[in-house]
Amino acid sequence: MENKRNFGILWTVLCAFFVTLAYLLLFAALWFTRSFGAEVGFDAVLFTLFSDMHGVGTKAVWEAILQVFLPTLLASSATFFLLRNLPKILWKDKIAEGRVLLLHRLIAVGLSVVLLVSLTWYSVCRTGLDTYVSARMNQTTIFEDHYVDPNSVEITFPEEKRNLIYIYLESMETAYMSEEDGGSSPVNYIPELTQLAKDNLNFSHSDGIGGGRTTVGSTWTIAAMISQTSGLPLCLPNGIWNNGLNNYSQVMPGMTSLTDILHENGYDQTLMVGSDASFGGRREYFTQHGIDRVYDLFTAREEGLIPSDYWNEFWGFEDLYLFQYAKEKLTEIAQGNEPFAFTMLTVDTHHPDGYNCCYCNTNYDDHFEDYEPGNQQFANVISCSSRQVAEFVEWIQSQDFYENTTIIITGDHLSMNNAYHNIHTSSDYIRRVYNCVINCPTPAVRAKNRNFTTLDMFPTTLAAIGCEIEGNRLGLGTNLFSDRNTLYEEIGYSYLCDEINKVSDFYQNTFLYGKNK
Repeated sequence: MENKRNFGILWTVLCAFFVTLAYLLLFAALWFTRSFGAEVGFDAVLFTLFSDMHGVGTKAVWEAILQVFLPTLLASSATFFLLRNLPKILWKDKIAEGRVLLLHRLIAVGLSVVLLVSLTWYSVCRTGLDTYVSARMNQTTIFEDHYVDPNSVEITFPEEKRNLIYIYLESMETAYMSEEDGGSSPVNYIPELTQLAKDNLNFSHSDGIGGGRTTVGSTWTIAAMISQTSGLPLCLPNGIWNNGLNNYSQVMPGMTSLTDILHENGYDQTLMVGSDASFGGRREYFTQHGIDRVYDLFTAREEGLIPSDYWNEFWGFEDLYLFQYAKEKLTEIAQGNEPFAFTMLTVDTHHPDGYNCCYCNTNYDDHFEDYEPGNQQFANVISCSSRQVAEFVEWIQSQDFYENTTIIITGDHLSMNNAYHNIHTSSDYIRRVYNCVINCPTPAVRAKNRNFTTLDMFPTTLAAIGCEIEGNRLGLGTNLFSDRNTLYEEIGYSYLCDEINKVSDFYQNTFLYGKNK
């Protein structure tokens, strides 16, 4: 009798576990691909799962609960109820017979295993995990073959060093322009940013306004910032539990970045974000590579920019406060005697639908009457960001320090709002990251009709402040002001991404762990 009861408990636990896990994987895969899309890559998923989640937006958490955990609970409960009552459906009056009950339990466990296996395989294929695992079983030599160590080439600064203001725009891409302007939208949602690109310098894949593509290892914020400041993608180690940067006392210790080079050349450097700077390892990366100070949600509270308990339930505080904060700090920093480099990251346009601040209007609500409300909000937030950035640039241009200051505006990566792009971006449109360089003393030999990635921003940024780079290549990046071909142009985009996706012992030992430095 005791054995029968134990067996009954065992099959109940097994069925419940297999069924729940099967649906959890299914709904997680559906949520990920529907929300983020294939462009993000499975490496971004692993990094996020095993990183410090401090400062994550509550809206993103609730979205995961509503679209993953709640459906899992409902579906698994319904399926388990059917499996448990299977004898009543199949055998009715014979349910009391021991052999029938045993057969029922074996069939129920078998069906739950089949469900788990089939949904797991579907989830693996849908998220691209199969491709990721396959790539990670192979070694690459792309870093040995193509990486240019900044310490091995001569970088010459101008006699009078120029200031740098580098503005990362969260998820800003060229798709938000109208088709006429080179985008994929019915109207131009970012007319101010488009005009800035037209009036100044824009590196483009076409004759018109365009941008660069993201590679594997540069599709989420910290990876994008590392890519653009070092010419290196953020490649994850083989050990899955080590995939968060918070697991390391040093972040990329064997790599020399833009901020390292500026630090060595006497620059006063600042990072400003509108959220918790520690999220994803941003604070650690920049402070360990030459940044002198960091301003974020907590310093804004301490200094009275926002109330001491302020949290806008998105990621921290709105960009309207961020730009105000930036003006205050830039005014102070510009009083110093050293050249300065000021890096900032906006946040309002973050996934899932952006943050609808008091500056946002409702100009584009009627464009999305037949779609979900998030699409209306996202278009209005994108438009609001464009206006605020243009106003901030106008303020900079009115300051005394502007004459000797270069401004670079770039998206950090492509938007993760896959639900929006599935509806509003043509399937044959290749999405690219926005860029604009303002008040640059360096002439561009070939700014248009060239293929490049965000890795190329590393040497390009140094050239934008008047530096001369021996060989015009740093990291895996190429100086876009020069006429030298990028790696994208030399070996092709697909091959470049395929190789980065593979394992590199050289990358891990040299850059991630600093063993070969």
